[in-house]
This record gives sequence, structure tokens and C-alpha cells, in this order.
Amino acid sequence: MRATVSRPARIGARRLRSLALVCAFAGALRLAGATSAPAIFQSGPGQFEVAAADVAAARTVTTAATEAWRLLEEPLGLPAGFSTPVLVRVIPAQEWNDAAPFRVTAEPAGLVSLRVRADERSASDPLRHALVRALLTRLIVSLGGASDRVAVPAWLEDACVGAWRTRADPAQLDAFKFAAARIAVPPLSELLGEAASSLEPPRRTLGAWALMTFLQSESTAAREWPAFLRRVLAGEPAWAALAASFPGRFRDANERELWWETSWHHLRRVRTLPIMDAAESREELAALIRFVFQRSESDVVVDLGETLTHASEAAVRAELTRRASELNRLLPALHPFYRNAGLSLAAVLAAPTSSENPTGIATARANFARDWRDATELEAATASALDRIESRMLPR
Repeated sequence: MRATVSRPARIGARRLRSLALVCAFAGALRLAGATSAPAIFQSGPGQFEVAAADVAAARTVTTAATEAWRLLEEPLGLPAGFSTPVLVRVIPAQEWNDAAPFRVTAEPAGLVSLRVRADERSASDPLRHALVRALLTRLIVSLGGASDRVAVPAWLEDACVGAWRTRADPAQLDAFKFAAARIAVPPLSELLGEAASSLEPPRRTLGAWALMTFLQSESTAAREWPAFLRRVLAGEPAWAALAASFPGRFRDANERELWWETSWHHLRRVRTLPIMDAAESREELAALIRFVFQRSESDVVVDLGETLTHASEAAVRAELTRRASELNRLLPALHPFYRNAGLSLAAVLAAPTSSENPTGIATARANFARDWRDATELEAATASALDRIESRMLPR
């Protein structure tokens, strides 16, 4: 049994499309000077497919791509997958001949590709910008059809990178408040216009993230934010899209700026703990207990219990250690409903191998199962109660 972090695509008769992608990636890497066959991974069907001559590079980028999709799926309204994935090629640094660290291309046929320099593959802002721009480009293509001229709004790219950072590390919310208190409010007219590039990075990036956060909070059952996002991605000027999607919020440019400035100061002053909501906490924990292993020619999803029976194997032990480290980072940000489940899962992942202490592992698993059940029941009951209250408040 061999553990895998993501799902590799294999060359063969299983899928003709995979064969075509492998051939295309292999040709591109040969042109770049690579001598070995590329490693191909996918973050999910119709999401990202990553090719690199270096397996470690392919895995690293695939892990970041998986995180990007998971954390941006809700704010961007992403589908389960596109008809064709974003094709990512990781090019060796010594063969990179572009002044930019990455390049996104939309082909007339509707394919979107990303070429990224190998030394930008760590989970840093350059890689985040690369994956976000490619994802937004693919979303634009899916909404408006194939085109060889696709422009991603700069503010929206900055906003999505900020959303990714704060969702992956909720403590970044404190960093935002600290920085926001020390800079002037970036004018909305500059933030959404062509002058955005003239704003210094702190004001531009913080302003973009704050604007996206504010517009989502302003969105009601009328779905103003999704409507605005769709209009902007379709190429409509931001001013017209804002007025059409958020009617009644302002009458002119001055009221629009006041609306924005008020929201900025509210965001930096509101007392919030850097935590995820219940749904995000559930999804994060569910991802940590989902294991995929390769068996022969297929990938198999294996539950936590069976995975622990193979904890003595080096690959499985390494993956359990990695997930324990990831969970330790997430624990402070888990919603209170799921905190006990997170602590129980930490005990499971930290337990010794089953051959060394089967009783201890069984107890830890039972504790986690109980806490997970309690958390999901509490989340469901709370959501149901809130739905009933909201239904009574709606006009009849």
C-alpha cells in the first residue's frame, strides 16, 4: 500500500484525455530541456492538473492548488470541476526564460494553462498569485466562452490571494487590523480603477481583500455578491456592476466612497476571533481523515481506521505526521463546535502504531468518533434553529 497526497494521472487506455495531457506536458518539458518523463498530478477532476519533471515539485504545487480550490470555492462560487482543468507546468529554473515568475494563457479552444518557474513552487504569494490568476481565468472562460483575450481584474486577484491567506491562517486577520490602523483608506475609485497599480502594495492588497470581505457581508438572500462577481468577470466596468448588483446602497460617487470607508473602519475595529466557521472547520477535519492510496491501477479512498493499521509503513507514517502538523496549525482556528473533535483527532494522529498500543489507538478513535458526532449534530441543530428564526423574520 502506497500513500498519495493527491491523485496522479496515469498514461494508458483508461482515459484518452489523460494521454493527450501527458503527451502535451511531456513535449513542453522536453522543449524546456527536461530529460525525464514528467510527473502528472491532479488536485481533483476538472480542477488543476500539474506536470513537472521533479515529483516533489509536482506534489508541492498540487497541494497548494488543492488548498486554493477548497478555500476559494465558496467565495468564487466554483463548480465541482470544469469541463477541462487548468493545466499547470512547473519549468526548471535554469530553463526559465521569462521575466515574470509565471505566465497564464487562455487558448482560443477554451484551455487555460499556467507555466510557473520551479523556484516559485513554495506556498508563497508568487505561487498563490499564479494559481489564483489561472483559476480566475478558467472561471472567466467557463462563464463567457473561449477567448484569446481574457483579463483578470487586478483587485480581484489580490482579494482572492488575501482570502486564501486569511482562511489558511486565520491569525492573518489580526495582521490586517494592525496594518489597517496605520494606513489611509484606499479610495474605491482607485482600488477598482486603472489607478490601482499606482497604490502602494499594503494599501492595494489590504484594500482588495477588505472590499471582497465587505461585499460578501453585504450580500443577502438576493445574492448581490455572486451577481457582482459574475458581471465583473464578464468584463463589465466595476462601477456599473457595483451599482447594478448592490442597489440602494448609494446614490452617487461620494456616497459610494462613504459606504466603502465606513465598511473599512468597521472591519478593522470589529472584535472577532481568528476562527473558521462551523462548515469550514468540518471540511478541514474531513479532509484530514480522508486518505487516498494507490492499489494497482486505481486510487482507493481508505477510512481512518484502516489507514492506522498500516501506520508502521514509512509512507503512511510520514503522511500521518504531516497531517498531525497541519492539524496542530488549525486547532486554534477551529470553530468551538469542532474544537473537541480536533483535539481528539490530534490524539489519534499522534498515537503510536497499532502494533505498539492497539488499546490506546482504539480509545482515541472512539473519542474522536463521539466528538465528531456531537459536533455535526450541534452544527445541524443550530443551523435548523437559525433557519426557523430567519423564516419568521421574512416579510409575508
